[in-house]
Amino acid sequence: MRKFIWGLIIVIFGGGLIYLGFNSSKTLMTSDSGKITEKEFVADLKQSPAGQQEFANLVINKVLAKQYGGNVSKSDVQNAFDTQKAQYGNSFQSVLSSNNTNESQFKNNIKNNLIMKAAVKANYKVSDKQIEQAYKDYHQDTTVSLITAKDEDSSKKAIDALKSGDSWETVYKKYSTDKTYAKQNGQLPAFDSTSTSVDSAIQTAAFKIEKTGDYTTTPVTGSNGGFYVIQLNKTTNKPSMNSVRNKLSEQIVTSFLNDQKNTAKIQEIIGQILRKQNVSVKDTQLKNALNAYLTAGLSKAKK
Repeated sequence: MRKFIWGLIIVIFGGGLIYLGFNSSKTLMTSDSGKITEKEFVADLKQSPAGQQEFANLVINKVLAKQYGGNVSKSDVQNAFDTQKAQYGNSFQSVLSSNNTNESQFKNNIKNNLIMKAAVKANYKVSDKQIEQAYKDYHQDTTVSLITAKDEDSSKKAIDALKSGDSWETVYKKYSTDKTYAKQNGQLPAFDSTSTSVDSAIQTAAFKIEKTGDYTTTPVTGSNGGFYVIQLNKTTNKPSMNSVRNKLSEQIVTSFLNDQKNTAKIQEIIGQILRKQNVSVKDTQLKNALNAYLTAGLSKAKK
């Protein structure tokens, strides 16, 4: 099953079970064995680990959106969505389905991830040493066109067609299954090595192409299982470290979030934000749902 390139695989996920508005006697299911009402459903969810975590997600996403949502624009979300969609081609809807989500939920997850990154960035100190190391590994803005082939054989045929002299436009129209950037013949928005929405395999292959107009001569296999042909359209000179310091900081924060070893530290950062916002759970069945966050770091602070 093809998974999403989420960009940020973090310990908090924006879920879709918005069940807190359910508390009526409305019947959800009937059978010869009896019925289930919304009230019963909610009561069961509150006591389940999944329901407890979902409640925690709702609280955290609500608080972080209020405090840091202004740092994430609609265009940030849309650009990340379009770029990821382009890497799935005509399999995008099936990938959504296999991941039990839809376009709206996917966009919401992207937004929550970007807000989470903004929140952690505001509360995590990035050192000069980290910036210097990240800059050594940094690759500047690059613009490419992408053929998202339906399979490996199609990607090989696309490459053969290019080698025989067919134009990129002709080959793109024949072999690419993605139409997100069809008007640009598959040209993606410029990206650099700090991008979280472009597959790392695509980045690696793109950064190795030396001349404008050249393309990959073997199929590029993405981490999502897709097959691609990449053409280099434009690259820029490597900018100064200070001019990309903010991007490098975001990349470091992304790595911090993606590292499972940092779960406790992330919970501590979230806990500090929740406590500053005076979060207090009133429902007795859900009172412990946020304990991992609200108590994170408190024992350390008392020492």
